[in-house]
Amino acid sequence: MSSPAHKPKQSPPRHVAVVGAAGGLGQGILRICRSEGIPFTAIVRSRPERIADVPQGSRVAVVASLADREGLTNAFAGSEVVIFATGVTATSDVQSANLSMNAAEVEAAMLAVGVDRIVITNTLLASLPGRPASRAMRFFAKVPGRIGRGAREQQAVIDAIGRGAFSRVRWTVARAGLNSRGKNAPPVAAADWAGAHNSWMPVSYDSMARWMIEESTGNQFVKAAPIVSRRRS
Repeated sequence: MSSPAHKPKQSPPRHVAVVGAAGGLGQGILRICRSEGIPFTAIVRSRPERIADVPQGSRVAVVASLADREGLTNAFAGSEVVIFATGVTATSDVQSANLSMNAAEVEAAMLAVGVDRIVITNTLLASLPGRPASRAMRFFAKVPGRIGRGAREQQAVIDAIGRGAFSRVRWTVARAGLNSRGKNAPPVAAADWAGAHNSWMPVSYDSMARWMIEESTGNQFVKAAPIVSRRRS
């Protein structure tokens, strides 16, 4: 089903933990948090100085590895929701940076501090958890370099959730169309393509960031993987 055209405004989260805060989507999430007055913990693997303009009540946490349960526990403390904005980059081709390999540690850290809501971004090409990879994902997974690595990790996250990862928390996987040149317009969300108002066209990082923050408390797609992209013209 597609999201209602006029849904009631939800209360914003009390505090957001943003994993991958230094990337394009992560920075978009921080911008929305600042504009809406939402405190955040910006979680980065290194170089905390990349996160500027940290308002009172917010902080930066360095967690070098997603296998570091203690570090994640400390970083998640005080948050209402964890938002994953990580992607595959030239420096992230290591197991410690992959959510698919460390989902159990992430979930355990969340539960240790009473956080039971997580929102994760993936690609529009991804299938629903528990279903086989799409033909497009299988194709891109064979491409050399970063594209192939990215496709393999994104599919691995879907596969992990299909096998029961994050089963003890309320997860949402946004199969999202977004990039730095995407349109700055509210995306639409739907459970799947049948009857959806979605297109394949991307939205901006800030637009997707706002949708993820709103979904974190709106809970329209709990334990679901909606497609989230620009409205069909």
